Amino acid sequence: MEQAELSARERRFTEAFLETGDPAAAAAEAGCGSGRAAAAGEKLLSRPAVQAALGRAWKTRPRVRPVTRDAIIQELAAIAFSDFTDFVRVEDGQVLITESRNLDYSRRAAIAGIKDTGKGVEIKLHDKQKALELLAKYLGLFEKDEADDAVRVELGGTAEWAE
Repeated sequence: MEQAELSARERRFTEAFLETGDPAAAAAEAGCGSGRAAAAGEKLLSRPAVQAALGRAWKTRPRVRPVTRDAIIQELAAIAFSDFTDFVRVEDGQVLITESRNLDYSRRAAIAGIKDTGKGVEIKLHDKQKALELLAKYLGLFEKDEADDAVRVELGGTAEWAE
């Protein structure tokens, strides 16, 4: 089966996505307005022709994401807010694995490893609790009160004290 050709917008999106790994930023780079870039990015990313082009590119060129504060936060958020049901589902008593080509970058970033155990496939995700902890620290949600060794956690503008 011959691969479908990319439109000019899809081509610009694909190149930008390979550089950033961010569908919204790539859509904005491809000419989508900022107000709809996130939705447009996800839509473009789901197109078979774009998926095929990304698959070919990932096989032939190294992917190097810029190391920025935002990139690190995005990686931590992908891990912290991952949901196991993005990767597997149960139907009629059978566990079915989501095809990797159907996973966007943020979902793939949450995967620590995949292996065939001989009895099935094992999917291991990165440590959600650690990622949440690092994000909370970055956001300043944890403050230690040296006077009584309590940790103050701010949630929604209120404070709770844990002894």
